[in-house]
Amino acid sequence: MSGGERRNRLPRGAQWAKIALPTCLVLIVSIPVMVIEEDWHGRPMIDEGTYLWILPAFLVASAFLFGGALAGFRSPSTAVGHAVLVTTFALVILLLGAMLRRFWVVHEGVPIAVLYLWCFGIIGALMLTLIGSLLGRRLATNRY
Repeated sequence: MSGGERRNRLPRGAQWAKIALPTCLVLIVSIPVMVIEEDWHGRPMIDEGTYLWILPAFLVASAFLFGGALAGFRSPSTAVGHAVLVTTFALVILLLGAMLRRFWVVHEGVPIAVLYLWCFGIIGALMLTLIGSLLGRRLATNRY
């Protein structure tokens, strides 16, 4: 920098806050919903044979959509990059929790069908968060 020239930069922690807040939104909604879904009458709702599991799936999907929208709204110029980070952090925590539950709480393995569902969920969560980030970016740029 030369002379009296100053650069307007955000503090280093401010960038992480733009990712942490949407991640917390996703986790604050998803974790309680998934805990209830996984222990519904002693076993997961999806194993009950009813379609009641669609409600928690919708709530978790909505959390990823709104988390992406918040990431896009808070940082429109880097909306997609922040959405990918939000999804990555949230999914790592949720999948670690699911594996811990399976291996150390209920002492069972991960069937191949569950792995397929997890892969489908990862792709779906990423797509919903990206769509949300684009919607959030659009809302942020339209308000000026």
